[in-house]
Amino acid sequence: MIQFQYKARDRQGREVNGTIEMDTKELAVTSLREQGYYVTEIKEVSKRRLSNIVIFQSSKTLKAKDLALFCRQFAIQLEAGLSLTACLELLEEQSADEILKNVLRTIRLDVASGMTFTNAVEKHKEIFPHEFIYLISAGEIAGELPAVLEQLAVYYEREDELRKKLSEALMYPIVIASIAVIVVIALIFFVLPMLIKNFSAFGVQTPRITQVILDARDFLIDFWYVFVGFIVFFIVFIKWYLKTKRGCYQKDLLKLKLPIMGKINQMVIFSRISRVLGLLLASGISMVKSLEITERLITNVWIRDSLNDSRLAVEKGQGLTEPLKKSNLFPAMFVQMVAVGEETGNLEQTLKHLSDYYDKEVNFTVSAFTKLLEPVMMVVLAIVVLFVLVSVYLPMIQMVTQL
Repeated sequence: MIQFQYKARDRQGREVNGTIEMDTKELAVTSLREQGYYVTEIKEVSKRRLSNIVIFQSSKTLKAKDLALFCRQFAIQLEAGLSLTACLELLEEQSADEILKNVLRTIRLDVASGMTFTNAVEKHKEIFPHEFIYLISAGEIAGELPAVLEQLAVYYEREDELRKKLSEALMYPIVIASIAVIVVIALIFFVLPMLIKNFSAFGVQTPRITQVILDARDFLIDFWYVFVGFIVFFIVFIKWYLKTKRGCYQKDLLKLKLPIMGKINQMVIFSRISRVLGLLLASGISMVKSLEITERLITNVWIRDSLNDSRLAVEKGQGLTEPLKKSNLFPAMFVQMVAVGEETGNLEQTLKHLSDYYDKEVNFTVSAFTKLLEPVMMVVLAIVVLFVLVSVYLPMIQMVTQL
């Protein structure tokens, strides 16, 4: 099959751009005409150009919010009785994202030329995540595509809600820390030198704590390139080290072991595993394949290795409970619930309850963390500002006592 890039006009006279795969250019033009397009330009896409397109598009993955909206609209249109191609055309027209618009156009043309929807979507793995493709495949085979899309919409809505919660939790300390840095810089580099200059005119001796701050300031001004160079070297070194196998494992272990954020990270991971695995199993995908897909979605290498070991154990005929228990990474409640689900033969529903539980726990922990963080950040900010203010007011106090 050869891929062709074309420009055409539809029945309403609107310009359409896209790609199509056919054995010859003549067959491509014929297929487009049968779909109601008047071809104005068509040319073969070279392999080099095609690889550049793929590389460019691979940097653009759909966000959870966009996927949720896409799945919800798609499900509603299918349930309303619209054909698959009509739904794709409507979604293409509604999309504000140019890359997604082009992808939907290509999928629609592939489906119209006789390709299954799953195969058409699978050509765009750089846009759609693994669980989306596999669940779409299961839904298409079972004839339950609208129901699967509805489940995916709920899943991506919760993913987006979870990310927003975590962003809101981190926003407050970032804002407070930024304000603290700006205040300290203003006091040290502008207010303090001006005051010291005025006090020196009255013969006031600079206190030791104030002199230390002034010396540090002068060093930063005189040797700023050393400071900047050290920061750049440190950032580059950390980025390089975290890409190594050892650095990656240490980073991910730290994410799991941090006092409060570690607990939040763990619950986010367990929630995602429960939701995705339950969704895949409920769609009729085998346990081994479901574990493989879930494994790809987890970025933490420790949890990913544990899921890989669990998948290998399941392939050998074991249950899921024992390998999860041996890993010592999954909490006792998670393992016990999985054991109950396996014993009752209702693992999908059990995993759904687990995901709901961890979602609520994340919300509760994030709210508690935010409330705890506010007074802590205020105390830290007060100490930093107080230290600088003391260095500013000490010369004033000395001047008053000398007078």
